Amino acid sequence: MELLPGDRENLAIQTRGGPEKHEVTGWVLISPLSKEDAGEYECHASNAKGEATASAKIHVVETLHEIGLTKGRWC
Repeated sequence: MELLPGDRENLAIQTRGGPEKHEVTGWVLISPLSKEDAGEYECHASNAKGEATASAKIHVVETLHEIGLTKGRWC
């Protein structure tokens, strides 16, 4: 596991207010993306009202032909 933000040149953590008043939206920008960036990423947030966690998996492909379409969903 690697804690972010770190010293990776291709990675930026961004936040902004919204979408609702007193809310903050955050995201990770990985550019350029490489095979080494593949994996599971987790976001942990907490404040006086509680805690929240979300996760996402990144699978890096070389060409569009590596992306399969099953039952109308990307996989």
